[in-house]
Amino acid sequence: MHVRQYAQRVVLTALILAAAWYVLSGRFDLLHFGTGVVVALAIAANLPGIDDRTHFRPLRFLLYCPWLAVQVVKSNLRVARGVLSARLDIAPTFISRRPDVIGDRALTLLGASTTLTPGTLTVDVSQHEVFIHALDTKSARDIEEGAIASQVARVFVAPELEEPRS
Repeated sequence: MHVRQYAQRVVLTALILAAAWYVLSGRFDLLHFGTGVVVALAIAANLPGIDDRTHFRPLRFLLYCPWLAVQVVKSNLRVARGVLSARLDIAPTFISRRPDVIGDRALTLLGASTTLTPGTLTVDVSQHEVFIHALDTKSARDIEEGAIASQVARVFVAPELEEPRS
């Protein structure tokens, strides 16, 4: 990584961390602000960089967020209905499958999105395998169909797979 890119990453990360510190600390004085800035810079300077050459598509991510929210609500209702029904219809299982996404950022979004969806929990993620716990058969079927993975794959695209711009 070039020095300029590293400096930009450190400054941006430190600004975000310092802002979060300042808001969450509830103290709005120079001592707390200064402490937050120093600690944020120290953390940001020591974070390892990610060598991920995939292209992030912000517009697709903005479309992904409401899609994921709908999936979370639907899964939440299904799990609540299953828990509240007289006949407890759970069939816990583990599922192992290829992630169908490329890059560390896409894998992180896939794992986090899967865990956010009630009825599923991402246990392990690698470039070769995603290991997920599903609470019931419907959750397991949803994972096997790969709906979340296909949506995440639209957000992060490998440079060689990107459509040419006209």
